Amino acid sequence: MFELIIAKDWDSIELRLVLWAGIIFFVWTSMAIACVVDLYSGVSTAKAIGQKIHSHGLRDTMQKIKDYAGVMLPFLFVDMIGSLFSFYYLPFIEIVIGIGSIFIEGWSVFENNKRKKSGAGLIPELAKDIVKCAREKDAEALIESIQNIHNIKEK
Repeated sequence: MFELIIAKDWDSIELRLVLWAGIIFFVWTSMAIACVVDLYSGVSTAKAIGQKIHSHGLRDTMQKIKDYAGVMLPFLFVDMIGSLFSFYYLPFIEIVIGIGSIFIEGWSVFENNKRKKSGAGLIPELAKDIVKCAREKDAEALIESIQNIHNIKEK
């Protein structure tokens, strides 16, 4: 960028600034969207397995966005200083940290998906049914229904 400033190439400077602003906006927005997708995934998993949904998840999501921004902001300044040199033509550190945060949130969505597909949501109902079994026939019917559920999950 020094060479552009010395040459007074204002069009190139403007183009580079617009490019940088666009990339940084895209990275930060993508990071925030990844956090919101993780929130949605967590809420849908909680619904699927019968857990209560609290506002705690939303607070956690806002805290995660704040934490990621807290990491990304100082490195934005490093990228801005690097932009003064001709070889440093993109905000590399911002891009790497953004990709890392999106990967972390994607992994969380993957884990939520695994939990949703497990039979964990059936456990509270099965426990209630076990407690209700007063006779041996009831218990045998319950064991048979559990085996049927297990066979369906394996297919």
